[in-house]
Amino acid sequence: MAYRLLGAGLALCLLSGLGSSVVSANDASVENAAKAGSSQLKYRAYRKWNLELPAEKFSPVGPGFQLLDTLGKNFAAAPQGTGLQIDSDGDGQFDVTAEGPEAMITLNGTEGRRYAVRLVDQKGWRFGPGGALRGTILGEKIQLIDQNLDGDYCDVGEDAIIVGRGKIASFLSQVVSIDGALVELTVATDGSHVDYRPYEGATGTLKLGPCETKAKVLSAVVRSEDGRFCFDMAMDQAGLTVPAGTYRLLRGVIGLGKNRVDMVTGRSATFQVTSGGTEELSWGGPVNAEFAYQRSGGQVNLSPDQVWYYGKAGEQYTGWNPIGKSPQFVVRNKKTGREIAQAYFPGTC
Repeated sequence: MAYRLLGAGLALCLLSGLGSSVVSANDASVENAAKAGSSQLKYRAYRKWNLELPAEKFSPVGPGFQLLDTLGKNFAAAPQGTGLQIDSDGDGQFDVTAEGPEAMITLNGTEGRRYAVRLVDQKGWRFGPGGALRGTILGEKIQLIDQNLDGDYCDVGEDAIIVGRGKIASFLSQVVSIDGALVELTVATDGSHVDYRPYEGATGTLKLGPCETKAKVLSAVVRSEDGRFCFDMAMDQAGLTVPAGTYRLLRGVIGLGKNRVDMVTGRSATFQVTSGGTEELSWGGPVNAEFAYQRSGGQVNLSPDQVWYYGKAGEQYTGWNPIGKSPQFVVRNKKTGREIAQAYFPGTC
């Protein structure tokens, strides 16, 4: 059985809402953004992976890495005992062996192109991205990550991008915000450079509604329904110029010290940013909780992994252990409204 508990009964100190801060474009940034240009990109393999991707995946290695169209070579691979042999330079000879549950290797393609992969042994070897293309646009650092693992970095809505010094990526967007000004990007298929120019389409303003929180909003990503535009509102919560269109909350991260809450789309509805208009999106607390329970004789059993938390916009919060007392769960008779039982989780919830 599943029941709903209203957020008024929840004492969740980590997420009582989402704060706001204003970042607006100044005259100098707008002037810079009005200039089209091109930026060289350089590849970097990361020995320690600390980037968070919006839809990270690990694909089966199989007989090897089929990257002829993007790196100019295919790279064979074959299990050997508990390890994985790899032809890292595509010359037909195995020259690297990955060992252990996790490993990282770099594949060397034609014309100096490199491609790092993280390897995990999960009942068969699988790989994920291990590096990024890095560059600068109008003084702002960017990182491009091949999230869909096809060897290039130009797939809008599929690959990933980080604008600025953060570690949490958004889906690669056709348009990014640099100091409040919109810039349209075109990433070269060979990853050598990115061209940019001012965005000239219709725009509106998106705001995240005012809420309260003791935590810090580390990421708050919205994406257009067609996948062309994706923005992280964490640094622009009180107002960001975005292309006009239909959007939906996608994901987010809220943190207080070592405590974190992940936000996913959940039941979030779409919302419209109109040309010249302003859309204010309310999200965060108070939080509603839905939970399942099982009867066992005269007892009602609840489990922490059978509780689902939803915010104002229908967004769902997962993977958390917030500071504060447990929510109170009250079970009532559906017909009479009589209270049958109360329950709390031990410690923090």
